[in-house]
Amino acid sequence: MPVGRRLTPLATLTAIAALVGVVACSSDSSVAPGNSVADAEIDQTVASDVGESFAGKVGEFRENESFQENLSAGSSTFMSGRAGAVSGTESRTVTCSGPDGSGWYGCVAYTGLGLTITRQLRFWSGGNYALGWSGTLTDSVNHRWTRTGSFESIVKPGKVFSINEADTASMVVTHGTPVLHTWNGAAAVHDSSSYAVNNVTRIFAYTAADTAAALTFTLPHPANPYPSSGSLSRNLTLHVTAGGFDKTVTRVAKVTFDGSSVAVLQVGALTCSLDLVTGVVSGCH
Repeated sequence: MPVGRRLTPLATLTAIAALVGVVACSSDSSVAPGNSVADAEIDQTVASDVGESFAGKVGEFRENESFQENLSAGSSTFMSGRAGAVSGTESRTVTCSGPDGSGWYGCVAYTGLGLTITRQLRFWSGGNYALGWSGTLTDSVNHRWTRTGSFESIVKPGKVFSINEADTASMVVTHGTPVLHTWNGAAAVHDSSSYAVNNVTRIFAYTAADTAAALTFTLPHPANPYPSSGSLSRNLTLHVTAGGFDKTVTRVAKVTFDGSSVAVLQVGALTCSLDLVTGVVSGCH
């Protein structure tokens, strides 16, 4: 398959390495009574935030697939919808220019469900650039996309997420019975969540690197909405503030898929269940 040779997101991976290269130590300043954030609350919030984000990312990859398969004559009418962190599904039409000399289509930014998305994509067939999607001829598709914006959590009312993410990924097609679409990629993440306790706002600010590894969808999509195998992982540095409280921690998180709507989520020492429909994390131990 040409995708592994053709797409080399060196700049993206270098930037991601820089994001996770700094490990800060914990620091608790003088804290007013009632403002301290317990370690148990931090652990619970990180697991919930990461789980809701991962559920949303599954929806992102489904949106990528709908977008690429419906790009024709300079526009794509696709299903825009993400599980977990951002709920809902809607039909959108987005125009794209190209392809340029390197095979990339550049698409007009669009806003939906609280986020603004910009994307580029490139098709391969028989080792050459292609002009669009073919269910029988497409070998692979390269994607670049960014997401920025804010929205309210559907898991915890009153919690607000702010998102600033840049992704690069490639999807390889395995033609056979069944047809498989396998994604590998990386993302630079600058996200935050915030909510109030006793009128004191907690801010969880994340700097992270995400990796999609052999994230595989089995076709047809309607019968197989969740990844049949593969994983998403996140190396994160978290800065928590609440009034005078200030603490920095690091975590490694990973979700592993098996085709069902409930996936296994590991966050640090915790093992949890992640509902990909609702974005709810439960059963942590």
